[in-house]
Amino acid sequence: MHPDTSVRTVRARTECAPSSEKSDSLAGTTIGVVGAGMMGAAIAYTCARAGADVVLWARTLENARRGKSYADRREAHARKAGTSNRSTSQSLLARITPTECARDLSASALVIEAVAENVAVKQQVLQMVEAVTEAPTVLASTTSTLPIAILSAKLQRPQCFLGMHFFSPADRMSLVETIVGSRTSQATVAASLAYARMLGKVPIVVGDSRGFFTSRVMERYLDEALVAVGEGIDPGLVERAATAAGYPVPPLHLLDEITLTLNRAVQCENRLAVEADGGTWRGSEADSVRDRMIDQCGRGGRSDGQGFYEYDSDGKRSRLWPALREVFGPARHIPLNDMRDRLLFVEVLEALRCLGEGVVGSESDADTGSVLGIGFPAHTGGVLSFRRSYPGGEDGFTARARELAGRYGDRFLPPEQSSEPYDQPECP
Repeated sequence: MHPDTSVRTVRARTECAPSSEKSDSLAGTTIGVVGAGMMGAAIAYTCARAGADVVLWARTLENARRGKSYADRREAHARKAGTSNRSTSQSLLARITPTECARDLSASALVIEAVAENVAVKQQVLQMVEAVTEAPTVLASTTSTLPIAILSAKLQRPQCFLGMHFFSPADRMSLVETIVGSRTSQATVAASLAYARMLGKVPIVVGDSRGFFTSRVMERYLDEALVAVGEGIDPGLVERAATAAGYPVPPLHLLDEITLTLNRAVQCENRLAVEADGGTWRGSEADSVRDRMIDQCGRGGRSDGQGFYEYDSDGKRSRLWPALREVFGPARHIPLNDMRDRLLFVEVLEALRCLGEGVVGSESDADTGSVLGIGFPAHTGGVLSFRRSYPGGEDGFTARARELAGRYGDRFLPPEQSSEPYDQPECP
């Protein structure tokens, strides 16, 4: 990141921006949402619920209308629950205009791109949006991993572009990770933060590092579960350890929801980008487990009807796949507390790396992002609060980290003691 736009500097300047620059209501504001899949549809609904007029664009009008149907379903549920009424729902739905015409985005003060997590696709779409809008329209990508510098490489107005990483489902998750590129202007950051707050979200500011903050930290949690399965540790123990730690969703369940195929596709995209920048992409034990599940077992996750868990014909999750214990062996037994701490500590250690690199600007943002965005156990206060409040404080945390490193590998050494970076998974 450019030194003039460090996360700490941007955060300080934008938090001091006068609130009078923007109204606290989105009424009369047009927001464009590009992409009408699960994420785009939920963002469009979120914006309309906050009072904005929404232009929901997709490549076909049919797809755009299908995206709007998400709002129909959510409002039907709200009416049934007694939290909305027919008049309110009709007004909300009338604010969402589905379209296949890019020119309809031209009146937008903010355009949120929510298409596939692929550099070429996003660059093409962002150029299309830029061509039909003018400064100072804020252009934001919902990317969860792809660097803003790469996505903005072909834009004429990179100063108006940044990342707004919403979390799924976007209408219910409160965090927005605001990703600042090296050429993003202070005005664009301030506007993005204001929009996020008017949408009822809690924004944090992060730097333009691969995976940013939340994805980097969560990937450690998921990878640690995969590594444990590959070691022959009972998958049931892995899930119980996560539940005991206070995670809302255990990792193998979460991987099934994300799907292993998407998880691998994102890793492959990251690898290509790293190598294009002249970097080295290393593999890990998690990679071989992911590949074996997909390529040998044909179990890519819930959308495939089979993953780490079994699913019935209606897609309802039942039990862990019994053959997991046979596919990944021989069996290895470790204490539940060790497995619990493995999941927790890898996330805390990655958060410390992010803080040290300036990827996240403050411990409070790290705590907020970890609890609201990726489900780090809320009772701990967040990744860095966990370290401070650990029995014995930071010294006690370090001692336990060293103990885990001695048993399970150097990835558990605190950053200043690590002999080498944690290996990244390699795609086939």
